[in-house]
Amino acid sequence: MAASIVSLAAMMGGNAAAAGENPAAGQAAQPFAGARPILGPPVGRAKPATSVPSLAPAGPSPWQALKHAPPFDPGTMLLASDGTVLVHSEPPSGGTSAWYKLTPDSKGSYVDGTWSTIASMPSGYDPLYFGSAILPDGRMIVEGGEYLGGTPAWTNKGAIYNPVTNTWRPVPPPAGWANIGDAQSDVLANGTYMLAQACQNCTSSSPILTTDDALFNATGLNWTVIPGQGKNDPNDEEGWNLLPSGQLLTVDTWLTPTTELFTPSSLSWSFAGNTVRSPVNSAAVEIGPQVVMPGGNTFVVGAGTSRDIAPAKCTTDTPAPTALYDYAAGKWVNGPAIPTIGGLQYDSADGPGSILPDGNVLFDVSPCVYNAPLAFFLYHASTNTLSPVPDVPNAANDSTYYTRLLVLPNGQILFNDGSSQMLVYTAGGTPKPAWAPSITSISTTTLTPGRTARLSGIQLAGLSQGAAYGDDVQDNTNFPLVRITNSKSGVVTYARTSHWTSVSIAPGAASSTDFTVSTATPAGASTLVVIANGIASAPVPVTIR
Repeated sequence: MAASIVSLAAMMGGNAAAAGENPAAGQAAQPFAGARPILGPPVGRAKPATSVPSLAPAGPSPWQALKHAPPFDPGTMLLASDGTVLVHSEPPSGGTSAWYKLTPDSKGSYVDGTWSTIASMPSGYDPLYFGSAILPDGRMIVEGGEYLGGTPAWTNKGAIYNPVTNTWRPVPPPAGWANIGDAQSDVLANGTYMLAQACQNCTSSSPILTTDDALFNATGLNWTVIPGQGKNDPNDEEGWNLLPSGQLLTVDTWLTPTTELFTPSSLSWSFAGNTVRSPVNSAAVEIGPQVVMPGGNTFVVGAGTSRDIAPAKCTTDTPAPTALYDYAAGKWVNGPAIPTIGGLQYDSADGPGSILPDGNVLFDVSPCVYNAPLAFFLYHASTNTLSPVPDVPNAANDSTYYTRLLVLPNGQILFNDGSSQMLVYTAGGTPKPAWAPSITSISTTTLTPGRTARLSGIQLAGLSQGAAYGDDVQDNTNFPLVRITNSKSGVVTYARTSHWTSVSIAPGAASSTDFTVSTATPAGASTLVVIANGIASAPVPVTIR
């Protein structure tokens, strides 16, 4: 979460770079002496708002509550490769080791889905705000955490979950890393998991904000540390998103208005231009989600300009900026400002955003930094404009930092705010046909429950990474899912995918995946589709024996 109220640029004697200027090499000298991480927001929830002013016009609500409320306080959510949703228990008191699973019903409905428990993480590992991903072999990795339980820790613990055996294994930290913390992470296009280090010796009197990253060997459960070559500011509080080029894009939170690209082939960072109006809140050292859209443009939700950090009352009354990375041009332009509501600035200082099947972006905002209530907007990619979305029922009690969004296989968006009322959002638009994955070959069209087959295709990981949040939450869905529908009964099951050869979001990217047919799949004539980010391929006829 928030790192420091003092910007590194100010410590170093001024702005990082003038607009359009490339920062000088080595300007941000390590180890960033004088900068230290501090906690914010606190463990817990925002003070409820007394009213919820809304900009959305009257009309039908796009929100629908789950039929079965979760029997826990939901937090970070990841979509597993078998179509189930894995959800971490995160009560107001802090992190836990408990995870739960939401399974869609026999028609593929998540609204009518059911809850079950899965194995808990290793003893002593109960993180809040951590790195996470679904790996190409289908396992889930969890790394670091700003808190253990409700205690500040910036832990270097990690664990990996095997959904087939329902077991966890501890993952040793990268060599020399005493801390990981609330660190951003991503799966590179070739399937390698990359993790940032937020800080070293974080709880000591002399903490170090670092530029170090590490690449994960999923077979040996070990790491290769890479020293952030060319990185101009610390990793702390930044978010990453994958581009069609295979590079990672980040907006610098400590040296605004600069941005950077990580190039996997050289294991180095380079300058990616300056934002025009910075989406970074330099007072809180925070930023909102950065969501990549089909074609590579990236929309970054602003964290505002307010210094009214909760529990202070919000008084700022200027619109918060957003930013748009024009992928084809390789430059930044202004996005639409987030409207004030009730005379107050609304922003996303830690909060989620999600791609929709039609290419637009859903995101939430709240007043100043970590205050309530909550409001939702749609970003319209074709017009670079915003429109308000009807409120969620619990809006008065919500602030962005404890909300989450996740793209479901059916194109709906799953929302939670840490309460027992989880919702799905249904968008009205449709994807362009060119955005859909396509199947080019399948090892056999006669499939047996419990057995594994293989298919190949184009754009199996989609053209986006799905939802985004930043350094505290990662729940990307740019990987293939396989859905099988019985032609007679309409029963829907998901095959578990694994051994993806790529998660590239480049148009036309070729890849392949294994898929293991669920033992619950009924026999008979059926259709099979591949899904990425809620967009399905054309169906392929198959027979289930």
